[in-house]
Amino acid sequence: MIDTIIDISHYQSHINFDKVKEDGIVAIIHKATEGETWKDGEYHDKKAKAKAKGFLWGAYHFSSGGSVTNQVEHFLDYAKPEDDELIALDFEPSSSGLNMTLGQAHRFVEMINTELGRYPVIYGGSMLRNAIGHNLDPILANCPLWYARYASSPIGIPTQVFDKGATLWQYTDGNVGLDPHKVVGIGRCDRNKFNGTEAQLRTQWPFT
Repeated sequence: MIDTIIDISHYQSHINFDKVKEDGIVAIIHKATEGETWKDGEYHDKKAKAKAKGFLWGAYHFSSGGSVTNQVEHFLDYAKPEDDELIALDFEPSSSGLNMTLGQAHRFVEMINTELGRYPVIYGGSMLRNAIGHNLDPILANCPLWYARYASSPIGIPTQVFDKGATLWQYTDGNVGLDPHKVVGIGRCDRNKFNGTEAQLRTQWPFT
């Protein structure tokens, strides 16, 4: 299991990508949009710099309870994801109103699949576990799981849906969870593990 993937947002404004690479980071997932209107103004600049340095790149949309159609259009119009870039739906409590429901998440991932011909990765922790419960979910089963659990292992995965476990495991938010919490060139940030080698990560990315 390798520890070479980070996810960041506008909160990590000053990044030395050379030092990040020297610290062993291979892949970066960046927040692009939230809800129906918010967008990260630093997204495209960081994307250009990171891809020029050879990092694997990804974009995520932070969900809300607003119109799914508007959220999908907002994400795709702003992030403009390329075929080699991971895309993800961040399914966690909203910071801009009502939370996205499980039904809305179904619609979001199906609309993404219709538009791009691939399902997004779905990110979640307790809210996702509680929404799924003990039920089968044939729609989300199409999505690779990016699992947030700040414990000694990624326990509690709803295996009736994600029977292959977590594709990515976010084990720390930079403060809580296993070490390491920091990345040289950034400082504290979310860090993630992949159950495989760097070669396997590069081959499987963006997990379509």
